[in-house]
Amino acid sequence: MLTRFVSEDNMIRYATGALLATYAGLTSADTIDNSLASLEGLLLGDNIPAVVTPARVEQPRVEVSSTLSVLSGEFIRRSNVQYVEDLLFYVPGFYVGPYWNSYRKVVAYHGTEKDRFRRIQVLVNGRSVYNSAYARVDWASLALSIEDVARVEVNRGPNASSYGSNSFLAVINIITRSPIETLGSDLAFATDDQGNRRMYAQHSGLSGNWSYRVSASRGTVDGYARKGDGDPRNDGHVQTSGNMFFLYEDNKQKVDIDIGAANLAADVEFYEVPGVSYDNTRPVLDRDREHIKVSWEVDQSAQHTLRAQYYYDRSERIEDHDIDVYGMVLNQLFAQDLPANEIYKGHLVSDLDENRHDVEVQSIWTPTSDYRLVNTLSYRQDRVSSKTYFDGDYKEELFRASTNLSYRAFDPLIINGGVMYEHSKLTGDYTSPQLGATYKLTQQSSIRANISQAYRVPDLYDQKAKWSYVFNGIRSIPAYSTGISAEKITSYEVGFYHNIPTLGLSYDISAYREKLTNLSGSNKKYEDAIEDGGLLTPNESYAFTIDGIEAELDWRSAQGTLLRATIAYQDTKTDEEDIIETVAPFVTTLFASIPVSDSISINSRYIYGKEVASYDHEFLSLWLAYRMVQGSNTFTAGLGGNTRLDNNPYIRVNNVTEDKTSVFMFANVSF
Repeated sequence: MLTRFVSEDNMIRYATGALLATYAGLTSADTIDNSLASLEGLLLGDNIPAVVTPARVEQPRVEVSSTLSVLSGEFIRRSNVQYVEDLLFYVPGFYVGPYWNSYRKVVAYHGTEKDRFRRIQVLVNGRSVYNSAYARVDWASLALSIEDVARVEVNRGPNASSYGSNSFLAVINIITRSPIETLGSDLAFATDDQGNRRMYAQHSGLSGNWSYRVSASRGTVDGYARKGDGDPRNDGHVQTSGNMFFLYEDNKQKVDIDIGAANLAADVEFYEVPGVSYDNTRPVLDRDREHIKVSWEVDQSAQHTLRAQYYYDRSERIEDHDIDVYGMVLNQLFAQDLPANEIYKGHLVSDLDENRHDVEVQSIWTPTSDYRLVNTLSYRQDRVSSKTYFDGDYKEELFRASTNLSYRAFDPLIINGGVMYEHSKLTGDYTSPQLGATYKLTQQSSIRANISQAYRVPDLYDQKAKWSYVFNGIRSIPAYSTGISAEKITSYEVGFYHNIPTLGLSYDISAYREKLTNLSGSNKKYEDAIEDGGLLTPNESYAFTIDGIEAELDWRSAQGTLLRATIAYQDTKTDEEDIIETVAPFVTTLFASIPVSDSISINSRYIYGKEVASYDHEFLSLWLAYRMVQGSNTFTAGLGGNTRLDNNPYIRVNNVTEDKTSVFMFANVSF
């Protein structure tokens, strides 16, 4: 049996030593006497007394039965991360990075696949951005700027009883800031010496009970220049997005309207197929995406709240290769009878249009302080159109009903349970239960246990694909999907959470076992399918077990020092090399932000991943930040550097960085 273990003891000692040395340095910098002198101020900063993700309603984190990570707004802004998905590196068990191209990032939890990660649910203000027609989360096409994010909550583990199928390994809930938090205007700019740059602007206002924010951002990523063998790559992308957010609030109800649009323009890899060449042209991809979401919440009484939500999401994707093709290739793939050595010019195009309508009604009933019942009904329609992947249109409809109960059995014991029933027009019925118990040791600490079950429902591509190359409007010989079974996970977890407000310290430790069955490969190449008689359906499914331990620590001192440390270890028990290669058995991160004066801070981050998709990854960053406040105006600027401490490709053999060190700068003005 093949098992992933952390074998390089010196690297573990290095990472552990770095954590301890940094913590010791921070403790000496902020003495206990100084911390005790300002205890009351610890609770007045970016404090998060409650979380909303596990049961879809606010509850004290100490009473939650599932394993949860929270990235606060203060951490997000001090981390100097430019894209939301990169924040997930600071959540135990995750790794993040590009795969085929710089725009196609893998955001993976506990591994299992690299190419098109399909086993986490991602929400933005309650709106799912998981594409279920061709299952994935396309991070680069989201109309979302990191500056607009208030916090990120991550339910580490299945939570299908609240969010349904595809909430398989984890649920990421991105919550944006209220316009009231961002009143005024902001301009931001960041750049480095490797050709990457990003701009952001926003304006927020208030009129009576209404508030609004209009924001936009544009990011340019140069991408990788060369492959692992030294050949040039065609990589890099530009993503542009804009948002309008309107919020109405009074003492009984709340209405929010979220409108967004984004464009992704990217270079993509050349097709490396004998008989196909590019005559001074480069393949490109263009994707447009837009959404609108309207939600309404009303307190019908002190015990009952009603919520209703509707959203629409649409995306259009075109990938274009301007190529020269020999007749022998067209004869083989397009069943033509052309001169074999004749060259034919044209465009090889792949297209994919997706749209979704989703409507949901939720009831939150709290008859006493010991009971809370959350009931939800929803309907979703997904429609896809593609000449490349489906040779036409398909529609999927999904009906959902769920109930979640929180019951205080007696004073320190809370029982959290729920179940979701789903009916898919395409694939049938699914039921996903969850049961957890939390025992409060004190008002700020608890132990917990949780068991849950979830499914990843086959997407339209798994069930109905008719994949062909489309050259000058003509389809090649198609490859067909024949359908697969739903993937299944059963998860067992225990944990301990402790918050110490007087020290500004909180930490969480968890252990888990995940049993996964019927897992299928994320993709099958067209050429492989043709060789297998035109079948895209994977030849086999996988079953395996993952055992692991994860921990995280957050510290915010009275003097403003901010520290976040995470560590994750997993043992994946399987004989399948394809699965083993997707796993990072050991990942640790450390972030520290230390004020040295009222206006200057030193900041650093360290990331180490053992065999992240087969390659060790070690990263260190250090920067100075300066902040000046003049009345209602604030100016922030920073200068620093990044360095890779390893000499390996990242995630994939062709993701090779020529210059291991880079210098960056950033500036922001608020007025």
